[in-house]
Amino acid sequence: MLNEIIDKNFDDMLVKFSQIIRIPSIGSDAKPGMPYGEKCAEVLAKFLELASDEGFYTKNHDNYVGTIEYNKKPVRLGVLCHLDVVPVNKDDWTYDPFITEIHNGRIYGRGAIDNKGPAIAVLFALKAIKESGTDLTHNVRFIVGCDEERGSSDLEHYMKTEKMPPMVFTPDGDYPVINIEKGMLRLRFSQNIIMKHIKSISGGSVVNAVPAIATAVIADLSLDDIKGSNKSISILQENDGIRVTYKGMAAHASTPSLGDNAITGLIEFLRQQKIDDNEKNILSLLGDCFPHNDTAGTGLGIQISDDKSGALTEVLSIINYSNGVFECKMDIRYPVTGNKDIIINKVRERLSSAGFDLFDDIANNPHIVDENSEFIKTLLNVYHEQTGLETYCKAIGGGTYVHDIEGGVAFGAEFPGDINNMHGNDESITLESLKLNTKIIANAIYQICR
Repeated sequence: MLNEIIDKNFDDMLVKFSQIIRIPSIGSDAKPGMPYGEKCAEVLAKFLELASDEGFYTKNHDNYVGTIEYNKKPVRLGVLCHLDVVPVNKDDWTYDPFITEIHNGRIYGRGAIDNKGPAIAVLFALKAIKESGTDLTHNVRFIVGCDEERGSSDLEHYMKTEKMPPMVFTPDGDYPVINIEKGMLRLRFSQNIIMKHIKSISGGSVVNAVPAIATAVIADLSLDDIKGSNKSISILQENDGIRVTYKGMAAHASTPSLGDNAITGLIEFLRQQKIDDNEKNILSLLGDCFPHNDTAGTGLGIQISDDKSGALTEVLSIINYSNGVFECKMDIRYPVTGNKDIIINKVRERLSSAGFDLFDDIANNPHIVDENSEFIKTLLNVYHEQTGLETYCKAIGGGTYVHDIEGGVAFGAEFPGDINNMHGNDESITLESLKLNTKIIANAIYQICR
């Protein structure tokens, strides 16, 4: 019955999907009462309005997160989604990232797979259960937050006053079930320095993505002095100097080998130019530490791997130099047998030789959940019943929304073989996958809370 109701409501689901995608909820500077800026507050209010209109119990927790509950009974299950999204470069999109368009059975928009589309799927899964006339024996709490992409401080705020339910899943990863997530380090390093020829360098917008664009402005050199150009490099003479741009390819920091890092590509190019020795030494050190598209941490001496969770990955994701301040940020995902303190110390020692000071903004341990729990077995059974596909648990380098939640697992929303361009240009989800996600989530909630 639940699946038939979801089929019936699917057109309405697409309308609501569009309403949420249209709000460009990219985290920004806090304003009074809006810890992540106006658009995150706006999308949270809109989503809670949609849930309230369906008869669910809603609460806004200071614009950090919102909660949606099925009934007033004791809560057994928590489902987590986030409504914030990563930034976009509209010029690189085929379709407007904030106006949903459907082409060849696929719906496009920033957040389509990460994580607005899955959030709408959860809402319509709950709607299907309600329309079936089922009075669940146990309550489910649907938690929607606004800061997953920048560190999940929303959940930190929420858990200061609230407890997570005993069982939690998030459709913020892959099917069948993700029960192991690598440890995560987000490191920042900087120094004050005046460069002679290089006036500025900029690249990357978020720390958890391979940067697609990086640019430098070089002064006091002529176009004839510039050497080593390639198809990824564009060079333009401007009033303030020569602007060099490297155009790479974005990818999620958990799968950096799928991208082309514009920052490391630009550094490789700049270190070949006729710049003074001080500049060349710094850029050469950075180039040695972060060889172009080497994502294993080889240049930093931190490469490790294990059978449970695979190899360490590393991305130099943000670079900024201007007005004498040079700062970079990087993302590291390390396997369960790794030690974060050893990794941080090795990076610090390597970068200090060029005068950089290192700061750890995030230093999370790996996340592991027993795959033999009844909770995980139920999720896997539902997945198999709804898809007919093989069931298994898996480890990933990505940090899902349950990374710091004891016993939490990722359940969807990407199916094996899906290519949805999460964090990239033309992010999308097929209509078939969106509908199937809704059916899987509805049946999982029913089985756990009936």
